[in-house]
Amino acid sequence: MANKELECPCCGGTLHFDSKTQDIVCPYCDSHFSVDDLKAYTDDLASDKEEDVSWDESTVQNYTNQEMKGMKIYSCESCGGEIIVDETTTSTCCPYCGNNVLVSKQMSGDLKPNLVIPFQKDKANVLDSLKGFFKKKPLLPGSFSKTHTIEEVKPLYVPFWLFDADVAGKVRFKGEIHRRWSDARYDYHEVKYYSLVREGDIAFDRVPVDGSQKMEDALMESIEPYDPNQLVEFNAGYLAGYAADRYDVDKDVTFNRATERFRQGTISAFRGDISGSYVNVTVADSNLQLSNTKTAYALYPVWILNAKWKEKNYRFAVNGQTGKIAGDLPVSKLKFFLFWMLFFILIGGAVFGLCAALELLEGGIIAALIIGPIASTSILMGMRRKNKTVRWQFGAANYVRQNSFHIFSRKDIFLYRKISKTPRPQNNGSSNRR
Repeated sequence: MANKELECPCCGGTLHFDSKTQDIVCPYCDSHFSVDDLKAYTDDLASDKEEDVSWDESTVQNYTNQEMKGMKIYSCESCGGEIIVDETTTSTCCPYCGNNVLVSKQMSGDLKPNLVIPFQKDKANVLDSLKGFFKKKPLLPGSFSKTHTIEEVKPLYVPFWLFDADVAGKVRFKGEIHRRWSDARYDYHEVKYYSLVREGDIAFDRVPVDGSQKMEDALMESIEPYDPNQLVEFNAGYLAGYAADRYDVDKDVTFNRATERFRQGTISAFRGDISGSYVNVTVADSNLQLSNTKTAYALYPVWILNAKWKEKNYRFAVNGQTGKIAGDLPVSKLKFFLFWMLFFILIGGAVFGLCAALELLEGGIIAALIIGPIASTSILMGMRRKNKTVRWQFGAANYVRQNSFHIFSRKDIFLYRKISKTPRPQNNGSSNRR
C-alpha cells in the first residue's frame, strides 16, 4: 500500500498490521480496521480525480460611444464611490455616504452589462417593507421605530457577476450509527463509523456575486434570492431616473466566492441523499469538476435606506425585485435582561416543579439553577438573531437548474467501531434490555 493508504481515517496516524488480531490497527487512537473494509475505503480514495474548478472567460462588451453620450459618471469626493446616471439627471447624492458633493466625470471604456433586472418595487413599497421589518422583533428598542430618522431612500442598480456551471461532484461524508444495550453488569454504547460517499451531477444558473467594493457583500447576499427568469438584455434606457453603481471588482476576483457557493450547494444537495440511522454527519472532503462554465455581467435593483438613531447610522437594503429587506437592528439591553429573567423563572420553575413532584427537592433546585440559565440564554440568542439579518448565503440552493440533480453512485463504507461500557448500579432490579 502507498503511504496514503496507511493513514488512519480517524486521526491520520500511521496504521500497522496486527498479526494477532489480523486487523489493521492505529497505535495512536486504538482504532481497528478489517483488511477488506480498509481496502474499500482506500480504493475509493484512489478513484478521486484532480479537482477542476477553472472558469471560462466570457466575452463582455464596452459601452458604445453613442451610449456613453447618454450617460455620465459621478464620483464622490467623500468616500470614492462612483455611480452611473442618465444624462437627464441634474443632481444626486452618494448612495453610500450621503455626500451631496459629486464630481461629474467623462465615461470611457466602461464595461457594458449583459443583463439587467428592472426595478419592480417603488419607494412606497420599500417603506412598507421597512415597517413590516420592524415588527416581530421583541428585542428592538421601543423608541427605535418611532424616533429613528430615515436620512435617504435611494434606488441603485448594483453590479453583479453571474455564474453558470455544470458540476460533476464527489463528496465524502463521515457518519455514525449508535446502538445502546445493557446486561446485568454494564450499560454498553457502540458507535460504528462510516465513510459515506456520494457522486452525482448538479447544475447552477445565474449564481450572483457582488461586483461592488462599496456594497457590503453579506448585505447583498442577505436580500437574495433574485428571480433570474426576469433578467432582460441590458438597455441604457433602464437607467432613466435611476443610478447604477460602477463595478470595481473584476470577475476573476469573484471566481473563488462563486466556486465556494457551488461547492456548498453541491454538498447540501448530496447531504440530503443520506438517509437511515446516520448521525453526526460531517463533510470529510469534496471534489468538483466544472464544465460549461459561463459568466455574465448584470445589474440588479436594490433600494438603499440609511437611518440614524442615537447618533448611530444603520443601513438597510431592499431587493428591488421581491421587496425582501435585510439590515442589522439594535438590541435593547433592558428588554434582553427582562426576557431572560422571565424565561429563567418560567423554565426554572417548571424544572423545579417536575422534580418536586418526583420528591427530588434538592436535585430540583440544582437542576433549575443549571437548566434555567442555559435554556433562557439559548432562547434569547435566537431572539437576538432576528435583529441581525445580515448573513452570508449558504450555498446556492435557489439557483439549481431544474431537474439537474442526479446521484449516480452511493457508497456507505464501514470503517470501524468502538464500544464503551459503564458499570450499572447493583441491586436496582433492572432487567436486560436491547
